[in-house]
Amino acid sequence: MTTLNKGDIVNLNYTGRTKEDNKVVDTTIESIAKKEDIFDEKIIYRPFTLIIGKNWLPVGLEDAIVGMKEGDKKTIEIDAKNGFGLRDRSKIRLIQRREFQRHQIKPKEDMKVEIGGQTGRILKVSSSRVKVDFNHDLAGLELIYDVEIVKKVTDIKEQFVCLLEKRLPGVDFSSTKINIRNKVVEVELPKDTRFMEYIQFIRNGVSRDLGEISNKFDRITFIEHYDIEKK
Repeated sequence: MTTLNKGDIVNLNYTGRTKEDNKVVDTTIESIAKKEDIFDEKIIYRPFTLIIGKNWLPVGLEDAIVGMKEGDKKTIEIDAKNGFGLRDRSKIRLIQRREFQRHQIKPKEDMKVEIGGQTGRILKVSSSRVKVDFNHDLAGLELIYDVEIVKKVTDIKEQFVCLLEKRLPGVDFSSTKINIRNKVVEVELPKDTRFMEYIQFIRNGVSRDLGEISNKFDRITFIEHYDIEKK
């Protein structure tokens, strides 16, 4: 069984907790999410799809996965710098309240907001300005992750489905048609994805992801079929 390297695509389960108070902050396992009272109905709990080295997870975690094998389990400690970064006071900013009004946002303390393409948490609200912390919630914290490598995905069609599931969580891709013709990948996505918001950006993202794991292909073609209703 080969060891994992950067560029490999894997499915893994993980549970992350803070080192200081052992509080679980993230997990791919539903039973643990419920037990630790962090369960979110909007999240689909299943093994996480990762291209090692793409930094979809903290860099310290991805680096520690290199060298593991399918079926391996490991507990990994990560310092703040290699986790979600050190806290940066320059990322705490005062924003004019009218900026929130322009986005039809009624600011409240501890509220998560997206302003100027950045996500932050509101610390304080005054009559004219709002203090927002754009640091990641886990910035500055040492973390511990329990990791299990579920599967190294090597079949190209299965890899592609994993990438689709990563970009479009909640969509059933079990009947997705994927054909490979020379250096072209032809994909017929499920009908319910056609009118999803930002679907074109998602398609572009999947195309970039495929380039990260293989240099065998030159193009992806997304095919749509429409049934004609006859009188």
